[in-house]
Amino acid sequence: MSRVIELGELRHGDEVEPPPGPRRPASPSARLVALLCAALLGLAGSAAAPGRRPSVPVPAPQGAGFLVLADRLVVADGPGTVGRSGRLVTGHRLPGGEPLWRFVLPTGDHALGLTTVAGAVLVISSPAGAGDPASTALDPDTGAVRWRQPGYPVRTEAGGVLFETPRADGTGTVRSVDPVSGRARWSLPLPGNGLAYEFGDRGVTRVVLVTAAGRVEVHDAGSGELLRAGRVPPAPDGLSYRVTQVVGDLLLLDGAPGTVTAYGLDRLDRRWSRPVGPSAVDWFSDCAVVICLRDRGSGVRAIDPATGRLLWTNDRWLGIGPADGRLLASAPAVGLEMDLSVVDPRTGGVLARLGRWRLSGGDRYEPALLGLRRLGEDRTLVADLDLPAGQARVRAVLPGSWDDCAVATAALVCLRPSGGLVVWPDRR
Repeated sequence: MSRVIELGELRHGDEVEPPPGPRRPASPSARLVALLCAALLGLAGSAAAPGRRPSVPVPAPQGAGFLVLADRLVVADGPGTVGRSGRLVTGHRLPGGEPLWRFVLPTGDHALGLTTVAGAVLVISSPAGAGDPASTALDPDTGAVRWRQPGYPVRTEAGGVLFETPRADGTGTVRSVDPVSGRARWSLPLPGNGLAYEFGDRGVTRVVLVTAAGRVEVHDAGSGELLRAGRVPPAPDGLSYRVTQVVGDLLLLDGAPGTVTAYGLDRLDRRWSRPVGPSAVDWFSDCAVVICLRDRGSGVRAIDPATGRLLWTNDRWLGIGPADGRLLASAPAVGLEMDLSVVDPRTGGVLARLGRWRLSGGDRYEPALLGLRRLGEDRTLVADLDLPAGQARVRAVLPGSWDDCAVATAALVCLRPSGGLVVWPDRR
């Protein structure tokens, strides 16, 4: 069972239960999940004692970026500080919040975001106004600079990092860098706008380059080795493809007006072609064992990646994405909170309803998700969203409103809308 922060208690009327499931007789497994959820909420209510543990404030401007890395908390100035400073990055020890180091970006830069690679903190920054982004690797214990590279970082499956440096005309380079030393390993020229990646569980596995003339190159993301080269029909306008996407092991390119064609990455063989609406061509996405196709409104269409055949549709979903072999789908609810459901990618059927939450924490490679929900009396409910189990496990009831939260080894860290982080140690 998840550890619970001693902050407050759930009260009658807080409505933490998820909404009713689909209108059909409950299966034995569904009844079991309901019983478990009821028992869990009862336990959570009793575990969240009225007495509160001391919280630890950590300075952070409004809209700050923050990153939890083991027992370290890293904070970067947010977009609201651009034009004033926006260059400060600080490191703190968890769970006590003690300051460890300060790093200041070069004059004129401002922080865009934080991520990690090979145990280092990667600060992504850009000059105020127009300018190419840059990435600076810092030691999480000391804040010392390990290396700095131009470009936006993309992790690879083998543990490396790629940097894109596109130019205004669509050309530029994609480079592989050793994440420990920052030394360049290999680089490839970008052919216009024709760059796409195949993703594995931990990062990019293959780099795909496509020219407007229809030449395709598939490179290993770790070594840069050319794995396959071939030709497909040229871009319809002779300049660039409107769609250049890799989804699963397929390369998707637009062909005749209103159509998209799929090619296998291993042999560049044509698999299928299907019509799409003019507003849908940029919205293909990986949905576990299927391909999702979305337009600019709500609704999802699921396509069989082997045949291109339509498998199912759902007009309710505003967003959908893979997690742990299933899909997490969202529908509009209240404000920024969404009704979340766990969906079977093969059938589109709802496996579990998680209730109304605003997503927080987690990313493509660290899919641990938190849900935030506003309660009465200016409180916020925080829960761990367990997709395989189809459950929302209550973690804490926090006083006030919060923009974002993250779970550390021994603490919960949250950012206030007005600025300032607060650290709550886990109950021992």
